[in-house]
Amino acid sequence: MEQEMQVLFRHLSDFIPSTTAGVFGLYRYPAKFIPQVVSFIMERYSRPHMWVLDPFAGSGTTGLVARLYGCHYEMWDLNPLLEVLHQVATMKPPKVRVEGLVKQMASYPNQWLPDWRNLTYWYPEKVLPLLGRFWGYYHALEDSPVKCLIVVPLLKLSRLFSYNDLQRQKLSRSPRATQRVEALMAGDWQERLLSLLADEIYKVLGKLQEYQGMMAQRNMDGKQVEAIIKAGVDTVTLSRQVQKRQWDFLITSPPYLQAHEYIRCAKLDLFWLGYSEEEIRALAKLELPYRSVPAVPIYSETFERWQSQIDEPSLRRLYDNYFYGVLGALTVLSEQVRQRMFLFVGRASIRSQPVPIDRIFTEHFTALGWKHEATLIDKIVARTLFKAEMNPATGLKDHRMATEYLVILRRRDEHGE
Repeated sequence: MEQEMQVLFRHLSDFIPSTTAGVFGLYRYPAKFIPQVVSFIMERYSRPHMWVLDPFAGSGTTGLVARLYGCHYEMWDLNPLLEVLHQVATMKPPKVRVEGLVKQMASYPNQWLPDWRNLTYWYPEKVLPLLGRFWGYYHALEDSPVKCLIVVPLLKLSRLFSYNDLQRQKLSRSPRATQRVEALMAGDWQERLLSLLADEIYKVLGKLQEYQGMMAQRNMDGKQVEAIIKAGVDTVTLSRQVQKRQWDFLITSPPYLQAHEYIRCAKLDLFWLGYSEEEIRALAKLELPYRSVPAVPIYSETFERWQSQIDEPSLRRLYDNYFYGVLGALTVLSEQVRQRMFLFVGRASIRSQPVPIDRIFTEHFTALGWKHEATLIDKIVARTLFKAEMNPATGLKDHRMATEYLVILRRRDEHGE
C-alpha cells in the first residue's frame, strides 16, 4: 500500500463552503457524496471540457460539481430520482409569484394519488385530498420550469406528512413518526401545509440562485457543458454495453456493502412521481448485493482472505455479489478511462468487522496496471441514515463507518510510469 493521508475534505475546498451549499442541499439523499470531495478532485486534476463519468451517481453530486468547473459529465444510477434532481438543480431560477402558485395548486380541481395499495396505511386520510390536488397540478403540467420548481417541495411535504420514519433507511412506520404527523395535523393543518409548501418553494429558488452564483464566480456558463444522464438503469449491465465511449476521469462513490437500499429508501417518492408497485419492485431487485451477479476475477489477496473467513452462506453471497457487481462494472469501465479514477468508499462491516474495501479496490486495479497515487482518509462528520446502539439483525454492537477513503488511481503511460 502506498501513500495514505488523513484529511478533512470539508476544509480542502474553499470554493464550496458547506456540504449543503446551493443545490447540494436540495434533497436529503442517503449516504450522499459530499461536494467537497469532487471539488478537491476537480481543482487539482481537471481542465475545462474534460469528460467525467460517475456510474453510481446517486443524487448527482459529481456532475453538479463538474459543471462548476466547465467539465462535461455522464452520470448513471439505478434510482430514477437522479434525472429529476438533475433537471431541478441545473435550471435557471424561474420568476414566479410563489403565494399565487400555491393557491393555484391548492384549488386545482383534479386530484392525483399514487396507485398504491398501502397508501392509507402511510397517511392520515384527511391529508390525502390536499396532497392529491398538489400532485394533480404537478402531473398535469407539461415539462416546464414550474414543474421542476415544485417537485422537490412536494416530495419533501409528502414525506413529512407520512407516517414513515424519516431517520430510517427503508419505509418504516414508528411511534416517533406518528407523533410528528399528529403534531403537524393539529389545529389549522391545511394552512400549515400551504405555508410549508411556499417556504419549500422559496428554499429551492434560493438554492438555485446560490448555485448560479457559484457558476458566475467561476465565469462558467452551463450551456457550455454537455451532460448525459441515464437514470433508472442498471450500471452492472450498462457497463458491458457501452462501447466507443471514453472519459478522462471516473469519479464515483459506489453503493455501500450493506447500507445500499436506495430504491427502498426512495419508494415513497417514486410512488408520488407516478411509478407503479411493479416498476419499483423491479428496480429494487437490481440493487446490490441481493441480486445474483456472475463471478468475475478479483485480483486482491485481501478480497480472498476476507472471503475465506465468511462461513455463513448468506453473508458470503452478499460479499461476493457486491464485489462481483461493483468491481466488475468498474473494471470494464476502467478500460475506457484515459487518465484517472477516484473511488470514494467506506469500510462497511460484516459481523461487526470492517471490510477494507479501499484496499481490495487498490490491489485489484494495481494488478490490472493502474498506478495507486494515494488514499485519502476522511472522517465522517454527519450521517443521515438511522443509527442504533445494537444491530437488530445480529444483536451485536452497531459499528457504523467512522471514516471514508478516496482511492486515487492513475493510468500508467507507455513507459509504465
